[in-house]
Amino acid sequence: MSIQPKAATTLIQVIKNLYNKATSFVLLNGSIGDWFRTTVGVRQGCLLSPTLFNIFLDRIMTDALEDHEGTVSIGGRTITDLRFADDIDGLAGEEEELANLVERLDKASTA
Repeated sequence: MSIQPKAATTLIQVIKNLYNKATSFVLLNGSIGDWFRTTVGVRQGCLLSPTLFNIFLDRIMTDALEDHEGTVSIGGRTITDLRFADDIDGLAGEEEELANLVERLDKASTA
């Protein structure tokens, strides 16, 4: 099942509208601070946030691992990373490989 282009565009617009002009406040000792504009990240407590975060993170990892030849294998399968929730562990057989993986992740996440 795939999303039709028009439906995908509509869904993206709905998500943009959800985040457009988003505001937050800090609650400290029962007192609400001043409201401020939120310009990065996902909305705290929003049911859509984990999905958006995972889509974003998956894209970064796909870009970073493109043409990467990992050297760690388990059961004959190459493993380059372990992911759980918002944690990622990069796996490498040598220090130089790990440094290369970190550099790739840095480049992909700032592009």
